[in-house]
Amino acid sequence: MPLKEDVTKDLKEAMKAKDSVRLDAIRAIRAEILKMDKGGVEGGATDELIVVSIKKLIKEHTELADTARTVDRADIYEEEDKVIAVLKTYLPPALSSEELAAIVDDAVAKTGASSVKDMGKVMGMSKKAVQESGKDADNRELSELIKKRLS
Repeated sequence: MPLKEDVTKDLKEAMKAKDSVRLDAIRAIRAEILKMDKGGVEGGATDELIVVSIKKLIKEHTELADTARTVDRADIYEEEDKVIAVLKTYLPPALSSEELAAIVDDAVAKTGASSVKDMGKVMGMSKKAVQESGKDADNRELSELIKKRLS
């Protein structure tokens, strides 16, 4: 089932259950989908674009939670952590360390990269391979792995 339909179905369930945290998180995703559909994104909201938006939302809520932690506002960061947990349920499964290492090794071999100067080529090819796998990977982890391989 497309992600868009999952979000709509889950929105209805959260409304029925009166789960405010889940409802707020899903409404944020739904707002992003509506922006894409009405905002002129060619082809509307695809699963890939929705995942990118969800990652952006996770980053925003993580920053809010971190700020709340620094000012010792437990009520705020606990709420943000719950929202982040709901948002993460809509992301594809993450690649294992072994799968990610295999993708990086393949990209290094295909590009003929030999130093950190070639990191951009390897990163681009690795990101494309991750996307084609249908799974997810943390770009920071990917970047660190590439630096380690090329050093």
